[in-house]
Amino acid sequence: MVAVETAPGVLKVAEGVQFQGKFKSVDPKTRQVVIVGPNGNEFKTVLGDEVKNFNQIKVGDIVTLTHVEILVADIKKPSKVEIRERIETEKAARAKLGDKPAAAIERQVTVVADVTAVDEKKGTITLRGATRTLDLKVKDPKVLKGVKVGTQVEATVTEIIAIEVTAPKK
Repeated sequence: MVAVETAPGVLKVAEGVQFQGKFKSVDPKTRQVVIVGPNGNEFKTVLGDEVKNFNQIKVGDIVTLTHVEILVADIKKPSKVEIRERIETEKAARAKLGDKPAAAIERQVTVVADVTAVDEKKGTITLRGATRTLDLKVKDPKVLKGVKVGTQVEATVTEIIAIEVTAPKK
């Protein structure tokens, strides 16, 4: 991950990828589809009943999958030590009946983590939360100035996954 924005005492990091493919075949009886990726690679899968509006998918339709992860960390003063904790929330949405299939999930995890390593020269910081340790590389190493091992960070990681089927542009 690479930092995209910083403010005094705050670190913001974001990373995302997007994949797009085209439906090569759609079998309404078995719900099996074949999707061709941008490099010609084929992906065959069966879409379960949880995929609403399956009958709207047509050969030639475009499927787009987007995955974004955002981390915002607030570097706290070590005046009071808090217990490392983890709070999770989740939201979901899907297409309306009759529309092309689409769905999105947003998962947000807020943790209080301990800084276990800082390397200002390399621009790296290691955070240990309640369930995992995360190594981050920052774009501007100056944001780490004054951050010490033992300092606590309140970090929120937001993960967004979206999938959408659209008709090809004519």
